[in-house]
Amino acid sequence: MKEKRILVAEDDGVLGFYLKQQLSELGYQVVLAKDGKSALASYLEKPFPVVITDYEMPGLNGDELISSLKIGDVEPVIMMITGNSDPKLIVKVMKMGAFDYIIKPIQNFEIALKVKRAFEFYEMKRIETISRKEHQLRLEGQLEWIQWKEKMNSIGKLKRQNQNLFESLKHSFCQGAGFGALVSILKMVNDTSEFDGKYYKIESELMELIQTNADMAEKSLNAFAEIDSLITTQPSFEKLTMFELYLEMKGWIDEMSHILEIQKHKIVISDIHNHHSTQNLLINKSCFKKSFTEIITNACKFSFPDTTITIIIKMENEWFKCAIYNEPTANFDGSVGIPIQFENLIFEPFYRLSKSVFESYGTLDFGLGLSYVDTCIKKHDGKISIFNVKDHFDWNGAPKTKVAFQISLPIQNETK
Repeated sequence: MKEKRILVAEDDGVLGFYLKQQLSELGYQVVLAKDGKSALASYLEKPFPVVITDYEMPGLNGDELISSLKIGDVEPVIMMITGNSDPKLIVKVMKMGAFDYIIKPIQNFEIALKVKRAFEFYEMKRIETISRKEHQLRLEGQLEWIQWKEKMNSIGKLKRQNQNLFESLKHSFCQGAGFGALVSILKMVNDTSEFDGKYYKIESELMELIQTNADMAEKSLNAFAEIDSLITTQPSFEKLTMFELYLEMKGWIDEMSHILEIQKHKIVISDIHNHHSTQNLLINKSCFKKSFTEIITNACKFSFPDTTITIIIKMENEWFKCAIYNEPTANFDGSVGIPIQFENLIFEPFYRLSKSVFESYGTLDFGLGLSYVDTCIKKHDGKISIFNVKDHFDWNGAPKTKVAFQISLPIQNETK
């Protein structure tokens, strides 16, 4: 649980102060509202994972507040405080959606235990919601592909004035770009080509599309072959110290100057602690280099021009961690960064948040690069994640959203 924030709605000033003090001592961030109306306003401004509310309050009482909070994808976990131990009231509160209840007078051990359970329950609900959204996104993606194929089948004879179709095929994977486009383009060739003696006449634009997409398909087949080779074979590993890997990474960055130059990016990499520099890692250099440079290239593609990509290297809890931060441009839907429901999807083949094609980088825009990275890191018994962070270092403006790719590899103890 990243944010341990609690909203307390309590009109009794003494009890409210007591609750805030007790919960703060347990490490929670507590906002105290004097009544239900101000509690709802605080929640709508920035939702809380857990809400503790009194039952009887002026203006907006406890059950009315519960009803008002039943909004959003992930509802808060609500706990009700009451001095009434009537079972009928307790049943009513639970039926309304309260997770738990506390009978006055409040016991310290009771509030600590119940709040801990509330946060655990919230986290389970949040993960379930993310999984449900991922499933929905997969279905929507499949539906979009099916709808596009049906549309293509209904086109019939190609009309030269339909230039939008050419642009779509050139620049959107959702509409082909590779295997799918080749199938559709060949159908167009069948519809529009004219037989002239021993030869067929084909639209020049169609021929260009065939050549472009055949090249894409060949590249993607090669990418699949690399991923398959990683999955089906055991790569060889060599033992490197953290310092040795650090020097390798700096060398790889130097080799990427042509990538950085495209949009005038620069890279800053942190030093490593002397105490950690002799820790050992098992690395397949070829595989890890390809993964590391793939992440840097992605960071360059989706960053504002003339910005800095920051690499932080550290050791934490017997893990080598390398986090790569960039300042992202907006996604095609206007959002910034990686929405939480996409954090796992982007490592799947053919999934991309952006619909732009970055030809100057010489890479496939199929999402296959990150699939390779994911496979490579798993072969190292490691973990990879992507998430958003807020950068507050710019004192002259609002916090910036940055995207972090983090690779974690296990430290190899001498006893292993």
